[in-house]
Amino acid sequence: MLNPKEKCAVFLDIDGTLLGDSFTISDDNLKAIADARAKGHMVFINTGRSWGNIPDVLHEQFNLDGVISGSGAMITMNGETVYKSCMSEELIRRVAEYMFNNRQYWLIFEGLRNVYAIPNEIREKRSYENIVDSPEDYKKICSEDEIQVIAMGKIVTDDFKELFKDDLTVFQFDTYADCVIKGLNKAKGIEKVLELTGIKRENTIAIGDSNNDYDMLEYAGIGVAMANSQQRILDMADYITDSAKESGVARAIEKLLLEK
Repeated sequence: MLNPKEKCAVFLDIDGTLLGDSFTISDDNLKAIADARAKGHMVFINTGRSWGNIPDVLHEQFNLDGVISGSGAMITMNGETVYKSCMSEELIRRVAEYMFNNRQYWLIFEGLRNVYAIPNEIREKRSYENIVDSPEDYKKICSEDEIQVIAMGKIVTDDFKELFKDDLTVFQFDTYADCVIKGLNKAKGIEKVLELTGIKRENTIAIGDSNNDYDMLEYAGIGVAMANSQQRILDMADYITDSAKESGVARAIEKLLLEK
C-alpha cells in the first residue's frame, strides 16, 4: 500500500495527461509536482515519445527527477543517461522498404535528436523538416541519429504485425500506432528506475490515459487514469482523476501524496 510518509515516485504520461490541448503545463500541475518534490518524492515523465520528439518547452518549463522516453527505450536521471536501447539499422531498412511498398500509411522515425518522416497525401512533405524519400535514406537516418520509436498512420494491419512480430511491439491508438522495440514498455522503464533509486514498487503512482499506459498503470502501486482516458484504461485503473484540461495530474498528486 502506498505510504506518503516514505519516498514515493510519480510517473507521468505527456499527451492527454500532463498536457491537454497545448504544450503548456497548467499552474496547478506545476505546483503539485513542485510540492511533491519538496516533500522528498520523485517525479518522472514516462512517455511513448522518443527523446528527440519531446517538446523543448517541457524540458524548459519545470524541474524533474528524470525522463523515461520511447516506452522504456531510454532513461535519463538528473541529466545523465542511465539506460538506452535503439533500433538496429537493419530493422530501420526493413520498415522503410515496407512503407514505400504500402503508401497508404504515413510514418515517422522518432530519434534521440530529431524525427524523420515518410509522408503521404494525409501528411504532406511541407509538414516536416527531415524527409525520407527512398528506402535507401535509412542509411542517412542511422548515420545521423538513433531511432527509438516508429509512429505509423492508420490502423496497423495484421501483415505488418506478422512481419515484424519478433522486432516490434505495436501500441494501437484510434488513428495511429506507436511501434517500439520488442519487449519494451513503460512498466519496464519504471522497473529500471526503481532498481536505481531503491524506491518500493508499492510507493509508485503512474498516471496516464492511453493504451501504451496500460502496462505502467498495472505495474505501479497505484494506477491513475485521466477522466479523458480510453475505456480500457478507465476500466483497469485503481483511481480516476479529472481530465487533462482540468489539471487531473495535480488532483491525483494532491489526493494521493499531499493529503489535500
